[in-house]
Amino acid sequence: AAWWPPSTPDISEVAPSGWYRGVISSYKTLHPTNNTSSNNCYGPVRFYSVNFDDGDVGSDIPEQFVFLQDEYEIMTMKDDDDDDEDIVWKGVRTVTDRHTDDPWAKHVGWYVATIDGEDHTFSLLSDALRAYDSFVVSTKGFKTKKEHLNLPGDWDKLFRDKAKGEKHKLEIEELEERHDKEMEKLREKAEADQESAVRMAVVKEERKVREVQHKIKIEYKEQSKKEMEKLKRQYEQENVRRLEEVVRAEKQKLKPRYQVGEEVYAAWWPDDKKKDEQPLWYPGRVKSYRDKRVGTKGVGEYGVVRLYKVVYTDDGTEQDNIPEHFVFPKEDYLLSTSNIIHHEWKGVRNVVDKASEDVWASLIGYYVAIIDGKEQSFPRLSEALQAYDASIAKRKGDKTKQSDLNIPENWGWLLTPNAPAPPTVEELMEELHETRLKITEQEKMCVKSLEEKHDTEKELAVKVALAEERRRTQDMKRKLRKELTVFHENEMKRARQMFEGDKTNAIEMALLNARKEQELSLEKQRGDLEQHFNYEKDKAMQFVKLETRQQLKSEMQAEFNNLKNEIEKEIEQRLRTEYSLPPPPKRAKVSLSLIPRSAFGMSSPKPTEQKGKENMPEGDSLLTPQSEKSSAEDEAQI
Repeated sequence: AAWWPPSTPDISEVAPSGWYRGVISSYKTLHPTNNTSSNNCYGPVRFYSVNFDDGDVGSDIPEQFVFLQDEYEIMTMKDDDDDDEDIVWKGVRTVTDRHTDDPWAKHVGWYVATIDGEDHTFSLLSDALRAYDSFVVSTKGFKTKKEHLNLPGDWDKLFRDKAKGEKHKLEIEELEERHDKEMEKLREKAEADQESAVRMAVVKEERKVREVQHKIKIEYKEQSKKEMEKLKRQYEQENVRRLEEVVRAEKQKLKPRYQVGEEVYAAWWPDDKKKDEQPLWYPGRVKSYRDKRVGTKGVGEYGVVRLYKVVYTDDGTEQDNIPEHFVFPKEDYLLSTSNIIHHEWKGVRNVVDKASEDVWASLIGYYVAIIDGKEQSFPRLSEALQAYDASIAKRKGDKTKQSDLNIPENWGWLLTPNAPAPPTVEELMEELHETRLKITEQEKMCVKSLEEKHDTEKELAVKVALAEERRRTQDMKRKLRKELTVFHENEMKRARQMFEGDKTNAIEMALLNARKEQELSLEKQRGDLEQHFNYEKDKAMQFVKLETRQQLKSEMQAEFNNLKNEIEKEIEQRLRTEYSLPPPPKRAKVSLSLIPRSAFGMSSPKPTEQKGKENMPEGDSLLTPQSEKSSAEDEAQI
């Protein structure tokens, strides 16, 4: 969007300071009137509020200064050959209306693309360019070049596949060139011995090669022709499907859609018994609505089925989930229930589709009015009647009679000579045009979704066609390689047979040299293996020595412990034998300590003479074992 400094008094009279990227936060709509715009047929004018990426906020920016990001980037693209010049688009031109008061139509305008000799109108430049490029690709196929397209970046995959095909062609030419070189070598070698025979064989082989090449070229041309026919059929099918979608979109416009707050006449059932009793009809307003799917098919040919929630204005009660064929606009209901006999309207008829699954289309239907000799469809009866009456009044003028009109009450000023000046036909047509513009906005949303769906399906079809073409090209490439390989192997086999005698010695020498090289290699490997084996052997010996030392150490430690235990047992036995000590109990722990008697204030005992014993004390001995004490003193020291 364009940006002006905040101090700019009137942005409509000053050029913008620059263009920056942002997001639309809101917009205001200004509907043209006779006072503000006397020559504007392009609908209401919008003013946008934009939040720029750098944090600034632009308010009330006119619509001619706001563009989609993709559109702006395409518009500001420069020519590759001259960066100072804008690109001249192929097959697309800009159209503006200098005689209108609408600033968008006067300064920006719309785009017309010439496709297959016909002009197609687009509101966006990107849509026009891509539509023209799609037509060019569908027409020229793989012969399309980048300079033929407006946006070649959208078709990179097509050019990559084309490059692969050219690479495949170069590989085939390279194989043929190698084959030609081999044949030249064979001819040079055969000229010495069998010049005439070899020449005849070479001529035959060249003839075969030319026949094979000619056959391959014919098959490739036929394959390309089939692929182009297939792409053309796919393009035609896409056009048919798109036309069907346009027809479906036109049908969806015929069903009236009531907005929240709109005055209607709706059916009412007591206690919500919609199937048991006939409904009564009361005026009300739409409070809300919801859309539901039509069976398993999703959206029907006349659009989604809508259920309404209505607040009745007479008593304030509400009714929910009222089907759309039980809700009518207030004006249509009053016209349908008027005193006109059989409701035979002039120039207007009701059309229903009995074969449709849509209940509204099979029971209520839409209305067709004959205006200026042409039939026009309307979703509402009041719109059809008013349009017909307006066309009659416009055509007959002051000669219009009351019997010529469907709703003469609206034309009292025309039928009564002294009536006050009514609004002009142009004003009424302008009001009707504004009403249609509101409907057109909804149509644009529907058409946009259909175009997106069409583009997605078209892209998928192109991908499938390119994948099929790639697969067939690869199969052809493999087939050609196989045939050329077989042909080359046969030629080499024949050459070997012809010159086998001359090459025997060379082969034997080559085998002898190969054996010598192999023996040298084996000898080298044997030396490396021996060196590695010796290293592993030394490593294993060191490990064995270490393990042996550890084992001897463990055995010596065990033997030492055994000897220590035996010596302790022998010393204990000798002590018991020498001092006549009883054997220790099983669970008692014996611990002996030598304590001087002086520690207890006792005199030393006199020695006595005994057999085999000297200096043994009499009376209580300090060498009394703990086993003779009570159980509570087992752990005590003596």
